[in-house]
Amino acid sequence: MRVYAHIGKGAVVMLNSNEVELMPEVMRAIALEYDWPDVFAKEKTIITLPKVDNYSGLYLTKSGLQFKVMSEDGNLFLQCGQQPPLQFFRTSELEFFAKTVSTSIFFEKDDTGNIVAMTLSQVGVMSLRPQADQKIRAKRQN
Repeated sequence: MRVYAHIGKGAVVMLNSNEVELMPEVMRAIALEYDWPDVFAKEKTIITLPKVDNYSGLYLTKSGLQFKVMSEDGNLFLQCGQQPPLQFFRTSELEFFAKTVSTSIFFEKDDTGNIVAMTLSQVGVMSLRPQADQKIRAKRQN
Protein backbone atom coordinates (compact mmCIF):
# COMPACT_ATOMS: atom_id res chain seq x y z
CA MET A 1 0.00 0.00 0.00
CA ARG A 2 1.22 3.47 -0.83
CA VAL A 3 -0.69 6.69 -0.14
CA TYR A 4 0.02 10.29 -1.15
CA ALA A 5 -2.64 12.17 0.81
CA HIS A 6 -1.27 15.56 -0.20
CA ILE A 7 -1.93 14.87 -3.90
CA GLY A 8 -4.92 12.54 -3.48
CA LYS A 9 -3.28 9.46 -5.01
CA GLY A 10 -2.47 5.98 -3.79
CA ALA A 11 -2.83 2.27 -4.40
CA VAL A 12 -3.19 -1.06 -2.65
CA VAL A 13 -1.84 -4.12 -4.43
CA MET A 14 -2.76 -7.67 -3.44
CA LEU A 15 -1.09 -10.61 -5.15
CA ASN A 16 -1.99 -14.27 -5.03
CA SER A 17 1.59 -15.40 -5.46
CA ASN A 18 4.74 -16.32 -3.60
CA GLU A 19 6.72 -14.04 -5.94
CA VAL A 20 7.50 -11.21 -3.49
CA GLU A 21 9.73 -9.56 -6.11
CA LEU A 22 6.62 -8.83 -8.21
CA MET A 23 5.16 -6.35 -5.69
CA PRO A 24 7.72 -3.54 -6.24
CA GLU A 25 7.41 -3.92 -10.01
CA VAL A 26 3.61 -3.56 -9.90
CA MET A 27 3.87 -0.52 -7.61
CA ARG A 28 6.50 1.02 -9.89
CA ALA A 29 4.27 0.54 -12.95
CA ILE A 30 1.34 2.22 -11.19
CA ALA A 31 3.62 5.03 -9.99
CA LEU A 32 4.86 5.66 -13.54
CA GLU A 33 1.35 5.64 -15.00
CA TYR A 34 -0.10 8.03 -12.41
CA ASP A 35 2.99 10.25 -12.05
CA TRP A 36 3.75 9.66 -8.39
CA PRO A 37 6.48 11.92 -6.96
CA ASP A 38 9.00 9.23 -5.97
CA VAL A 39 8.90 6.70 -8.80
CA PHE A 40 12.66 6.33 -9.01
CA ALA A 41 14.97 6.05 -6.05
CA LYS A 42 17.36 8.95 -5.67
CA GLU A 43 20.71 8.25 -7.24
CA LYS A 44 23.50 7.84 -4.72
CA THR A 45 26.97 9.02 -5.56
CA ILE A 46 29.61 6.39 -4.90
CA ILE A 47 32.89 7.74 -3.57
CA THR A 48 36.14 5.97 -2.89
CA LEU A 49 38.20 6.65 0.16
CA PRO A 50 41.31 4.83 1.34
CA LYS A 51 41.42 2.72 4.50
CA VAL A 52 38.26 0.66 4.09
CA ASP A 53 39.98 -1.80 6.48
CA ASN A 54 39.15 0.57 9.38
CA TYR A 55 35.52 -0.63 9.23
CA SER A 56 36.33 -4.35 9.26
CA GLY A 57 35.51 -6.42 12.30
CA LEU A 58 32.80 -8.20 14.19
CA TYR A 59 29.72 -6.22 15.28
CA LEU A 60 27.27 -7.56 17.85
CA THR A 61 23.71 -6.44 18.74
CA LYS A 62 22.27 -6.56 22.26
CA SER A 63 20.21 -9.60 21.24
CA GLY A 64 23.33 -11.48 20.09
CA LEU A 65 23.00 -11.03 16.31
CA GLN A 66 26.46 -10.92 14.73
CA PHE A 67 27.57 -9.00 11.65
CA LYS A 68 30.97 -9.52 10.08
CA VAL A 69 32.30 -6.53 8.12
CA MET A 70 35.13 -7.37 5.72
CA SER A 71 37.17 -5.44 3.20
CA GLU A 72 38.52 -7.02 0.06
CA ASP A 73 40.43 -5.14 -2.66
CA GLY A 74 39.12 -1.81 -1.34
CA ASN A 75 35.49 -3.02 -1.27
CA LEU A 76 33.35 -3.39 1.85
CA PHE A 77 31.23 -6.50 2.49
CA LEU A 78 28.81 -7.35 5.29
CA GLN A 79 27.87 -10.88 6.28
CA CYS A 80 25.22 -11.96 8.77
CA GLY A 81 25.22 -15.60 9.87
CA GLN A 82 25.37 -18.07 6.99
CA GLN A 83 24.11 -15.57 4.40
CA PRO A 84 26.48 -14.74 1.56
CA PRO A 85 28.41 -11.47 1.99
CA LEU A 86 26.66 -8.38 0.65
CA GLN A 87 28.74 -5.63 -0.99
CA PHE A 88 28.29 -2.05 0.19
CA PHE A 89 29.32 1.18 -1.54
CA ARG A 90 30.45 4.33 0.21
CA THR A 91 28.48 7.59 -0.10
CA SER A 92 30.34 9.43 2.68
CA GLU A 93 33.02 8.70 5.24
CA LEU A 94 30.59 6.85 7.49
CA GLU A 95 27.69 5.86 5.19
CA PHE A 96 27.42 2.90 2.82
CA PHE A 97 24.58 1.37 0.78
CA ALA A 98 23.89 -1.90 -1.03
CA LYS A 99 22.87 -1.81 -4.67
CA THR A 100 20.99 -5.12 -4.65
CA VAL A 101 18.70 -4.51 -1.64
CA SER A 102 17.31 -1.40 0.08
CA THR A 103 19.85 -1.55 2.88
CA SER A 104 22.36 0.97 4.16
CA ILE A 105 24.85 1.02 6.98
CA PHE A 106 26.10 3.95 9.03
CA PHE A 107 29.23 3.73 11.16
CA GLU A 108 29.80 5.66 14.40
CA LYS A 109 33.14 6.99 15.61
CA ASP A 110 34.28 7.76 19.12
CA ASP A 111 36.16 10.93 20.15
CA THR A 112 39.48 9.45 19.01
CA GLY A 113 38.18 8.59 15.52
CA ASN A 114 37.87 4.83 16.01
CA ILE A 115 34.83 3.00 14.60
CA VAL A 116 32.78 1.79 17.59
CA ALA A 117 29.35 0.88 16.22
CA MET A 118 27.30 0.33 13.09
CA THR A 119 23.61 0.86 12.35
CA LEU A 120 22.04 -1.20 9.60
CA SER A 121 18.88 0.23 8.06
CA GLN A 122 16.45 -1.60 5.79
CA VAL A 123 13.73 0.41 4.08
CA GLY A 124 10.46 -1.14 2.98
CA VAL A 125 11.04 -4.55 4.53
CA MET A 126 8.08 -6.86 3.90
CA SER A 127 6.37 -7.07 7.28
CA LEU A 128 2.96 -7.23 8.89
CA ARG A 129 4.02 -4.49 11.29
CA PRO A 130 2.67 -0.98 10.58
CA GLN A 131 6.24 0.37 10.44
CA ALA A 132 8.10 -1.75 7.90
CA ASP A 133 11.44 0.07 8.11
CA GLN A 134 13.97 -1.64 10.32
CA LYS A 135 17.11 -0.36 12.06
CA ILE A 136 19.60 -2.59 13.83
CA ARG A 137 22.46 -1.17 15.91
CA ALA A 138 25.52 -3.29 16.61
CA LYS A 139 28.61 -2.48 18.68
CA ARG A 140 32.07 -3.34 17.43
CA GLN A 141 33.83 -6.13 19.28
CA ASN A 142 37.54 -5.83 20.13
